Amino acid sequence: MENVTIQAFAAPEHQPFDLPGERGAALLVHGFGGTPAEMRPLGERLNAQGWAVRGMLLPGFGTDFANLGSATHRQWIEAVRKSLDDLQRRHAHVTLIGFSMGGAIGVNVALETPPGALVLINPFTKIDNIVWQMLPILRYAVRQFKPFQLVKLDFESEEARRNIGQFMPDADLSDPKVQVAVLSFSLPTRALNELRAVGERAYARAPKVRTPTLVLQATRDTTASPAYSRKLAARIPGARLVEIDGEHNFIQHDPGKLNEAALEIQAFLAER
Repeated sequence: MENVTIQAFAAPEHQPFDLPGERGAALLVHGFGGTPAEMRPLGERLNAQGWAVRGMLLPGFGTDFANLGSATHRQWIEAVRKSLDDLQRRHAHVTLIGFSMGGAIGVNVALETPPGALVLINPFTKIDNIVWQMLPILRYAVRQFKPFQLVKLDFESEEARRNIGQFMPDADLSDPKVQVAVLSFSLPTRALNELRAVGERAYARAPKVRTPTLVLQATRDTTASPAYSRKLAARIPGARLVEIDGEHNFIQHDPGKLNEAALEIQAFLAER
């Protein structure tokens, strides 16, 4: 990848974090390719209201990114379940908050170790693409996959630039050669198939969820489709769906929309 340096989330903000509080606890789960850094702004908002907050790091992500190809969705689910169980031994009420793929994991965990409340932010279930549907077969024939060719990647978008910058902090994203390199960036096909599996499993199991659930969905999200999130929310008994005029990573990059989401979460939890 010419003139592009990829650093695997070595900065301190990508590490797990625990913020003490006495009001109850919230477990925050990041999305695919993300780290606790994308959850910290929300965590700090909740902590300021008195909640203890844990931002965990899933297996195969962050500084463990080199091992993503060997991580499974069952390991992700089990890691969250164990962390939730640990918090439930310390706090009377624990809310599980999952972002994107973390939302899909949250649905699965809620059936095994029910939290006091479940919040799904831009929950990921699937991508409407024929190649996506073929991943169970492709994972055996194609070892590496180019994820940025599955989604609409706009190099003029500030959100897209910030997200790519996590992988390639020194990249000049205005350079056409770098753009080609980004589109050629590959991930283990097996990892993408695990993402597909956890999303499909969440959608299929959603009607069995009995935990009070809030779904927050950005209306301009091009990663986790608002249409699919509406369908997911409709399958969860009693789930409340709130749509926010924002992009996929608004909780990390849009303070105004983050504040809107935080107020919705606080109002939802006040009813519990």
